[in-house]
Formats: sequence, structure tokens, C-alpha cells
Amino acid sequence: MTPEMALLKGLPASKAGLYGLPCIGARYTGPGARDCERTQAWCAVCGRPAANCHHVVPLSVRRRFGLATPGGTVRLRSPLFALCGSGTRGCHGAFHAGRVRARWLWDSEEDERLWWSGELVARYGPHSPELYRHGRWEIADSRTGRASVVREGV
Repeated sequence: MTPEMALLKGLPASKAGLYGLPCIGARYTGPGARDCERTQAWCAVCGRPAANCHHVVPLSVRRRFGLATPGGTVRLRSPLFALCGSGTRGCHGAFHAGRVRARWLWDSEEDERLWWSGELVARYGPHSPELYRHGRWEIADSRTGRASVVREGV
């Protein structure tokens, strides 16, 4: 299955494909979208003290995404990043302003196919650090020109 074949329910593949990917320095602690905590003390972007968890796909877009797989629909949530600042300051504010962006890059087309088919979710579970065996986060700040690659868990 490819993103074109997946039932995206009105989301572009670029957004739908982020749900369930690894978190950086944060995790969900319960069933609610706001049930989360930082697991590291430092910002995933700049290294300053982290103040909160940021949903990579904004909650206003969608809280969960149902990935339709041959084995059934898997309910996925947005990845979380531990960030400094608030929704208006620091790296958290920069994400909300669109100045800092994160994108997930698969190591191969086969890895991406395995994600959309649900095989990687079935093998590792949502947000598993094991997914770093198949891809990485690329985080870029358009104001500073600074870019970083996060490839934890390999």
C-alpha cells in the first residue's frame, strides 16, 4: 500500500504520514491528546531546557489518524517533541509560526511502503524508537538556516 492508496480522510499524505512516528524527548501517558510528558530535559531543536511537549501535527488538524491496513485500522497520534518556550516563544513558538519545521525521511521506498501497509506499526507499535531503523527526523530553522538530523535508537 502507498500513500496514494491509503484512505487519508481529507489529510494530505505529508501530514497523515507523520502520525505514529517516533517522538523526541516526550511520550503519551494516557488516552487523551494532552496526556503527555517530557522524557528529556532538553529541547529537541536547540538544546535549551525543555518546557513542554509539542504535537508535530497540530491538534487543530486532527487528534488521531486511522491508518487503514490489511489487518484493520490502526489509530495513530501525532509525534511529540520536547521543546523550549511556549506556543508563542522559543522553539515551540517557532514551530507554531512555521519558522521551524520537521519532516520524516524514510531510508528507502520499501521502508515507506512497509509503513503505509501497516507492517512497521504491527512490528514495532506506534511511536516506537525502533522506527529509527527505517528513517529519521530532519528539523530545519528557516531563520537561522540551521538544520539537524535526529536518528535516535539505531
